[in-house]
Amino acid sequence: MKTIIIYESTHHGNTKKVCDRIGAECGAVLVRAESIGANFNWEDYDLVGFASGIAYSRFYDPVIRVAEQIPKGKKAFFIYTCARNDKDFSAGIKKTVSDRGAECLGSYGCRGFNTYGPLKLIGGINKSNPSEDELKAAVEFVKKMEVYFEN
Repeated sequence: MKTIIIYESTHHGNTKKVCDRIGAECGAVLVRAESIGANFNWEDYDLVGFASGIAYSRFYDPVIRVAEQIPKGKKAFFIYTCARNDKDFSAGIKKTVSDRGAECLGSYGCRGFNTYGPLKLIGGINKSNPSEDELKAAVEFVKKMEVYFEN
């Protein structure tokens, strides 16, 4: 099975840390969303992950733009890092992908170091995030998606 994670990670690299761990332990191909062109071959991948930091309660625009191109029948999952992990921030992108006829297998979110706006004045929040436990949980989440897809 070939898995790709299409991501953007701009604030402190929180999402990239999560994706790097998944790539290393699950063999997933990692590609920045801004690198995906109109000629991207979706058929090269069995499972598609979309990963992003959260800004204004949603995935970054480059990731959403790529999600708007996913073909019918693909299987997708979602990963995000955020300041407060108190709701499902993947709901909007899940709807986008579902509306295209792709199957949404689930989402994983964790906290990330954040110094946005006034948080910079106090040195930020979630300084130790994503934690080792969160990275391990992200890897397990993707492994479960892969097993689900294989069955």
